[in-house]
Amino acid sequence: MTRLFFITCFLFTSVIVLSQPGKKTPQHDKPPTQKEMADMMKDMQKELDGMSAEDKKTMDSLGIKMPDIKQIKQNTAHISDKQLAEAWEDADRIVPKREGARIAAIPGAVTDSKMATYIAAVQNKVASALKPETVSTGNKVYDYIKSTTKNAGEAANRVMGLWLAGRLEIALYVLGKICVTDVSNTDNLSNYSAMLSMQGAQHLAIPILNNLNAKYPKNSTLLNNLGQAWFGLGEISKAEKYLDSVIRIYAYHPQANLTKSLIEESRGNKQEAISAVKRSIEKAYSIEKEDRLNKMGYKLKKEDLSWDKLMPQDPLGLEKFKWPEYPMNLGESGILEAEWQAFRKKCQEDMDELKVQEKILGKEVENANNVRTKQLLQAGQKGIMVDPLPRFAHKAMAKLNYLVDDKDGHISFYYRKKGKAVADANIEAGKFEEILSYQLKLLEKKYEDQFGEGKRNPTEAACADDTKAKNSFLLSSNSLLHDAFNDFLGFMRLKINNEMYYYQYTMWPEDFELAKVVAKISWLALIMNQTPRFRDKSAWCPAKTDSTEKPFKLSKFDDIACKFNDTLDLQIIAFYNNCSRMTSKFNVKFIEYTRLDDFERAEGDTYIGSTIKVSVEKGFDKLKWEKGPLKLEAKIGASVELEMDRGGIKDVTLGAEAKIGAGHNTFDEGLEEKGSIGGKDVVDTTIEVGVQGRVSLISGHGKIEGTGKLEGIKITEW
Repeated sequence: MTRLFFITCFLFTSVIVLSQPGKKTPQHDKPPTQKEMADMMKDMQKELDGMSAEDKKTMDSLGIKMPDIKQIKQNTAHISDKQLAEAWEDADRIVPKREGARIAAIPGAVTDSKMATYIAAVQNKVASALKPETVSTGNKVYDYIKSTTKNAGEAANRVMGLWLAGRLEIALYVLGKICVTDVSNTDNLSNYSAMLSMQGAQHLAIPILNNLNAKYPKNSTLLNNLGQAWFGLGEISKAEKYLDSVIRIYAYHPQANLTKSLIEESRGNKQEAISAVKRSIEKAYSIEKEDRLNKMGYKLKKEDLSWDKLMPQDPLGLEKFKWPEYPMNLGESGILEAEWQAFRKKCQEDMDELKVQEKILGKEVENANNVRTKQLLQAGQKGIMVDPLPRFAHKAMAKLNYLVDDKDGHISFYYRKKGKAVADANIEAGKFEEILSYQLKLLEKKYEDQFGEGKRNPTEAACADDTKAKNSFLLSSNSLLHDAFNDFLGFMRLKINNEMYYYQYTMWPEDFELAKVVAKISWLALIMNQTPRFRDKSAWCPAKTDSTEKPFKLSKFDDIACKFNDTLDLQIIAFYNNCSRMTSKFNVKFIEYTRLDDFERAEGDTYIGSTIKVSVEKGFDKLKWEKGPLKLEAKIGASVELEMDRGGIKDVTLGAEAKIGAGHNTFDEGLEEKGSIGGKDVVDTTIEVGVQGRVSLISGHGKIEGTGKLEGIKITEW
């Protein structure tokens, strides 16, 4: 199995290195030559030839196909040592080289009267650069959308679903066709230019952006997209001018700040580069941004991230659980002892039921993990990086880790301290028992000659003395035990709540369901193992009251339900987000018009990251577009903002103002400003945005080395 593991790792790294010659490995500080690549392929072939039939069968069961070395050689044969060296240099590049040829090829100013002709010319060039099957699928998608929508805005919003799903080339092609039919929709033109820019055609996007920027100055989205386009062309000073304007409008702009950090780093301004990434990541997290901070020697802190999902005080409903009182006198002892017996019996019954669930869920976790492992291996073989954690786990770990992190020992310290207090209380109660035992022996001696036939038989006095001693014992011991257990259980309740809140965002659904059951079992064990003391009345006293055991009604656990839900239904595809659980669903009718395998991400995409803002269209007709989506958020109402990179959606933020027909205010903004996570319950917030919403695509920077299919397109006349 060790050999199999080695072979698997070797195959993955070799395939990635050979298919991406500019990708550096830790073992190399200079570019590999063709000879070195040939040697690597020989080593790979040797490992493949040495595999046993059993190993090959195991690899096949995992869905891992053996690489075709002959095919790899053919694919890399045309790559020269010079090209490898250039790719190696590009891998170290922080900002793009200035591309004078493409800058010179930027078409002249495009007026409103010529916009339709220009868009048609661009679309024709784009179609000729794409694969025929992409164009064919795009035409089918366009026909379907056109036949099922009312206007160009609604049609274009459906196309944005394709972009969100990572179907970039088809989205660009279809949106271009929509823009050709209606160039009056400025949102569509803005989004189309952003797609062009992120697909390597920055020089074609700039004329469109210039036209819109002249009409709608000081719009943060347009200014950012212009800055990103010039950055992609290597015109850094001009790009920075636009990006700085964006940051002045919105200090925490996710994409403008991220690209600004690259510019600062290229100048050796490390602290300024770090500050820019921190501004970018505060409102919109992505792994790429955290990796950049790590690379520059900065460890992300929880204070660096905003968090719009405040923690309910008691997500599992642990505070609802009640148990019998601790008896403080002999009169209460008999009654409460029966209640405690019933309480413990009910706890055990519920625990037994939960343990059955625990076994079932354990199997589900095992099966789900096996499926995920297989998917990871298959993706790795294709050179695709797949995150092994839930979508928003990385952000939650950075922001919420303090809830469970015990690296400084504070959780263990309080656990030991409060646990010791319980142990000490039990020891003290034992001492009180010894005192009581001594007192009862004295009473027996005192009254041993006073009871019997013909004697005084002072039952009332003896009963009173016995009761007084036992009352003192019960009050002293149970007061100590009650306070110690109350403090310990309060600490454990907070600990369990913190863990469950943290796990809700960091665990896969199956693991989280199991964790909830384990937490419930732990809580029941904690509360049932309290040790109040009981005592019966003496025989000198009247017969004790009936303490027959009665069934105890135990509270039910609350299910930890996510308080933050959003649905982004763009008809072609819908996204359902529930805390860290995001699922997507394609429209069944839409699938009839195409094939799922048409939707694989095309090779050579220059797309790196973007932000997509979708706002509920409510009263928008009374507002002016030049205020920009960031300024419009509070007035329009509910919004969903999605942060993306090449791996897909990385962060989802719900607009803080969600009053207009789509949910409720989410939280006390004062708490958020103070960085509080807990302290009060929050109301359910559900935001539903459909194709009538307003979608803005905010572009990010593309590949630094620039290898897009569209970058060579030139348009001289239109």
